[in-house]
Amino acid sequence: MPEAIAGNVSQFKLLDVLKLLTSEGQTGVLSLRKGNEKGEIYVDKGSLIHAISRAGMGAEAIFSIATWTAGNFNFNPNVTTKERTIDKDTNSLLNETIQYLHEWEQIKEVIPSQDLIFRLSSKRAPEEIRLQHEEWSVLSQIDGKKKVGDIADELKMGEHETARILYKLFSAGLIEVGTEPQLKTKKTVDAGFLAYLEGKLAAIIGPVASVIIEEEIKDMGEQRGAFPTGKVSLLVEKISSEITDDTQRIEFQKIALEAFRGV
Repeated sequence: MPEAIAGNVSQFKLLDVLKLLTSEGQTGVLSLRKGNEKGEIYVDKGSLIHAISRAGMGAEAIFSIATWTAGNFNFNPNVTTKERTIDKDTNSLLNETIQYLHEWEQIKEVIPSQDLIFRLSSKRAPEEIRLQHEEWSVLSQIDGKKKVGDIADELKMGEHETARILYKLFSAGLIEVGTEPQLKTKKTVDAGFLAYLEGKLAAIIGPVASVIIEEEIKDMGEQRGAFPTGKVSLLVEKISSEITDDTQRIEFQKIALEAFRGV
């Protein structure tokens, strides 16, 4: 009889979980959560049939969730859906996801943040290479002012798909990195506060706490040594989502925010 399973993607990667569920011919829904982000992946007798996340549906959703380095998941067996957003063979899709993750590592080296701004390159004209419709759409948004996230919102395109196209345009020499938005000098938290936060989280979930905090800070486009005070509440919310016990999670949030006010 199939059993419910749960865990953290910082310890069990999504691909490994999906390989387990599909190889065992499971039916059910894999629900995932990272801070305010949620995702669902449905399996029917070992086949991936439907997925949804903030990035979109189908394969795009799976690609997006596969890049998560933190977050909780749980699998509820025998849950079905009539939705069918995946029409690819499951093994082929899993192999594509592996390739996508390799590509994503390269993309992140060029586009580490959704706040990055690109400008058109003066070195090469767009007519020199062939572009698909979606690539022209993204290229037309490049004005030296819009951030990567703005372009994704404007085109109603997933963040990962937008970044993939921008990376291709960058590699082709059509665009170049402009600037990150000019921000006013921002207040940063004392290093002791983050160490205190890590200690409190580790007391609840163990040594993986340090990995989770580092990854969440990275995903927010910040650095531990210069983390802005204005994002502390969001950070606390994100890392506390890793605590499965409601009482412990609420208590952790209370202690963290009280400690921050005392800094």
